Amino acid sequence: MKKRLVKKVAMLIAMVLVLSSLIGQAFAVEYEGAGDLIRNHTFDNRIGLPWHVVESYPAKADFEITTDGKYKITANKIGPAGTGERWDIQFRHRGLTLQQGHTYTVQFTVTASRACKIYPKVGDQGDPYAEYWHMNIDQGKWDFVELQAGVAKTITAQWQQKVDKSNVEFAFHLAPEKGTSEANNPDSFQPITYTFDDMYIKDPQFIGYPKAIPEPTNVVRLNQEGFYPNSDKIATVKTSSTTPINWQLVNSAGTAVLTGKSTIKGADHASGDNVHIIDFSSYKTVGTGYKIVTDVPVTTVGDNESMKFNIGNDIYTQMKYDSMKYFYHNRSAIPIQMPYCDQAQWARPAGHTSDILSPDPTKDYKANYTLDVTGGWYDAGDHGKYVVNGGISTWTVMNAYERALHLGGDTSVAPFKDGSLNIPESGNGYPDILDETRYNLKTLLNMQVPAGNELAGMAHHKAHDERWTALATRPDQDTMKRWLQPPSTAATLNLAAIAAQGSRLWKQYDSAFATKCLTAAETAWDAAVAHPAIYATMEQGAGGGAYGDNYVLDDFYWAACELYATTGSDKYLNYIKSSKHYLEMPTELTGGEDNGLTGAFDWGCTAGMGTITLALVPNKLPATDVAKAKANIQAAADKFISIENAQGYGVPIEEKVISSPFDQSTVSGFPWGSNSFVINEAIVMSYAYEFSNVNGAKNNKYINGAITAMDYILGRNPNVQSYITGYGDNPLENPHHRFWSYQADNSFPHPPAGCLSGGPNSGLQDPWVKGSGWQPGVRPAEMCFMDNIESWSTNEITINWNAPLAWMSAYLAEAGPKIGGSSTVNLGDVNADGNKDAIDFALLKKALLTQDNSTINVANADINKDGAVDAVDFALLKSFLLGKITL
Repeated sequence: MKKRLVKKVAMLIAMVLVLSSLIGQAFAVEYEGAGDLIRNHTFDNRIGLPWHVVESYPAKADFEITTDGKYKITANKIGPAGTGERWDIQFRHRGLTLQQGHTYTVQFTVTASRACKIYPKVGDQGDPYAEYWHMNIDQGKWDFVELQAGVAKTITAQWQQKVDKSNVEFAFHLAPEKGTSEANNPDSFQPITYTFDDMYIKDPQFIGYPKAIPEPTNVVRLNQEGFYPNSDKIATVKTSSTTPINWQLVNSAGTAVLTGKSTIKGADHASGDNVHIIDFSSYKTVGTGYKIVTDVPVTTVGDNESMKFNIGNDIYTQMKYDSMKYFYHNRSAIPIQMPYCDQAQWARPAGHTSDILSPDPTKDYKANYTLDVTGGWYDAGDHGKYVVNGGISTWTVMNAYERALHLGGDTSVAPFKDGSLNIPESGNGYPDILDETRYNLKTLLNMQVPAGNELAGMAHHKAHDERWTALATRPDQDTMKRWLQPPSTAATLNLAAIAAQGSRLWKQYDSAFATKCLTAAETAWDAAVAHPAIYATMEQGAGGGAYGDNYVLDDFYWAACELYATTGSDKYLNYIKSSKHYLEMPTELTGGEDNGLTGAFDWGCTAGMGTITLALVPNKLPATDVAKAKANIQAAADKFISIENAQGYGVPIEEKVISSPFDQSTVSGFPWGSNSFVINEAIVMSYAYEFSNVNGAKNNKYINGAITAMDYILGRNPNVQSYITGYGDNPLENPHHRFWSYQADNSFPHPPAGCLSGGPNSGLQDPWVKGSGWQPGVRPAEMCFMDNIESWSTNEITINWNAPLAWMSAYLAEAGPKIGGSSTVNLGDVNADGNKDAIDFALLKKALLTQDNSTINVANADINKDGAVDAVDFALLKSFLLGKITL
């Protein structure tokens, strides 16, 4: 049973048990916290959850949990004069259930640094709203608690509950009441620090909460979906053993079908673990329900095993559809409905059906026009639309189609033929993948400044709400004002790039739309040339992500590459040849928010995408230049594979100094959205595999490198976590999203399958992870992740992360089953460089001596094809090099 289903069953049981202790006797369920609804009373060990602080812009508060178990909140800024509310800063505990007829006793202790009032209450989390306790509620008053400077005040009160109610919160409103002198003069507001401790809602009849299902701690970590028969099959074992451990590959019948000893890897800094490696690549038999069992001593039964997995040719077949359907689910301006949304729980009304916006009047850019940006994809868990993020997302999905178009894939089948996605456009004669991207592209085209204005042809950087909307908010429930944010050179070049790409892909299907795209692209290019240094701010604002970028030469190069591939014009050829980025495939990003990070490309560092286009799309460049572009892609892939081999869990990124987009603080580790860096690099490895094709033979190390990256995403990581909803025995369940908000409000749905979490983020910027006691720079990089809807810094989902997932799953579904055949195995070529020489001999010798196969191509090294790399293969290679035999 998938862990997702186990949790659902446990949750349903818990809901019933809270209402009836009689049913509790019928189930073997363990409880904790009997007699009190509050899960955390005293904030010991600097843990604050599930208590957390929330703010309504522009109010601002900071918090810390002290070593002596106090939760301190400092209110630094309040709302605007006359409009601020006492709930603009809240301290709250959600998820409570009250039962009719029960008597509850509320108790807490609070201290303030100066005299003030606060408003405590127990009430509904959302509409329809009611309060069940506040000060003097029995007298019909809405009373406050008055605090004196430095004097601790303990409140104890009782009430009898009159109705059954779930989704209740215990909350404190900390901002001044509207109408008070402080609220009327927010600029003169002096900060207040509140200290909370000893928090209770006692109920003698409460049987407690069902004990949480613990997160898995299996010491063997691997791809929980499985492996292709002829791909590498690698697992990581967490163990302190200083000698190799014994392992068995066990089939679904419980029979050991392969045995071996691990290779010691040692201390792995990014995870904080000491690890060994298990390589069972030699086993190729298709089947389901396999697991790896070790002799590692453990305290919990089963922890010495891996989760179950399959070996077969359909590992990513369904994922490619689920990951692409993400974009339909996140469309703006149309109802998401059956039969397209697959299940009725994901249906919702159309949101922002008339998104006609003006430039934000609070920004320096002043203009008097409106743009109709109705439609498109919502960017992430929020309801914003961002040209740079929409740009890379649209390019990546269109590139999945273009890759198949030019590299032998059957575009009538792979990746997404007409009708394959079950979207509203299915059946119109166009590939569904192009229909889906056109839905977003059309909206981004409308982000251009209209003719007659000073910055005509430039693209607005983004459009979003004036403030962040709350979780459990459907798009149609968003009533906030929305604005266009100022134009930027980066956004303009992003638009030029994807419009040019869209033009060439739509030319055979819809010439009018192709012409519209090209006109917009060339207009945007000329506007960017005229305004080459209008940079997007790096400062985080209200209601939308920053997406700051202070370096755009890479964007110029990318846009010129796309325009050249579409037009063949010397205008763009001359630019790309003069660019410092010409034919470059980076392994380290330059400029913007992600400067210095390991990576090939992202929304802010775009040169690598231009080089991929030059290598992929037929053009008039000299053959030597195209060959160099392909060689540079392979060299970058080699770098990423070398990083994988150095890491304990095979992740192709390194710990680097990262900067927070909120306060520019720095810490060493993994960046926000680290999983997208992993998969973008897997795309580069996939292209390297395709470009390594010499006389029909491809270098397997590249596709195995891409698969290794996906192994990390699907469970070969220290969290034993599949970062994709619906996949693996421990799948992602609670990503940060406004509509898929079941964890925040049970009336909203769980997410569908195929959503990728951003994953470990050493910045740990959100209050939820901080409230857990985690501190930036202290926790190992790969452990900076929490599967909780409130953890937006580690568990958000967004279009530019799902786009590479759709690319990779579609590619592997096509290429994975073909790995290994006679065209891909080159017996004796141990390092898979196309030659069989003394280097291969030395590498094989080292692998046998160290029992470490991570640096060799196992299929090529298994010279006698018996499923194992051993002394027989070594002897055969030696005979070949001496000229005694042929291979």
